[in-house]
Amino acid sequence: MHRKLGVLWGFLVFIFVPILAMDGLSETTGFHCMTQYSMRLNRWLHGEPRPTQPPFDLTVLDEEGNEAAYYEPGKIYTIRLVGYVHYRGLLIQPRLCDEHGFTIGSLRGGRFLEDKNWGLYGLRFQRCSHWNMDDDSVTHADDDKKFLSVIKWTTDRDVGNVQFMITIASEDDVYWERWRPYSGFLQSISQKVSPSKVIKEVFVDEKSAFKIYSSSSDAKS
Repeated sequence: MHRKLGVLWGFLVFIFVPILAMDGLSETTGFHCMTQYSMRLNRWLHGEPRPTQPPFDLTVLDEEGNEAAYYEPGKIYTIRLVGYVHYRGLLIQPRLCDEHGFTIGSLRGGRFLEDKNWGLYGLRFQRCSHWNMDDDSVTHADDDKKFLSVIKWTTDRDVGNVQFMITIASEDDVYWERWRPYSGFLQSISQKVSPSKVIKEVFVDEKSAFKIYSSSSDAKS
């Protein structure tokens, strides 16, 4: 009897231990469409996001390869994401912002340009509609470990301030949500003479930034 139980226990361990030890994301081929507006991951699957500064760098480059702070309609810009630790999944969108840097709901501007390297980087569009192209939201196509992603973006017209916002996951329970890197904030070339008065705190904590803005507005009135 004990021998049979031992064999059964050994069989169960053989079956379940590899499953428990498996790495990867629950959403292996891209984040669910429920994230397309909030960019917040399912807490039941992923737990709470990390409150720390993400261990990643994001830069936006112009057509000459220089870091860009302004965009010009019709030109193509390259977003380069580099990880100092691996990441498996991501969601990136070009969110529109007001003159102070606050995001305007879930509005997006411009479009990403798919190219042959997306397969190499494990990227795809987040397709959430049968009627719209959804070319302003990109997610992962696989959950392999990644250390570099390169995505091209353009706009045909002046759409105001643009923030490349990212939710990025190293593992299911290790992720950073709605990251707003200052280096991912672009203003239109038309604003170069008179740039927006952006509140720098929006890149760290938008709620705190709003309190600062409200306090300064009250003081002036």
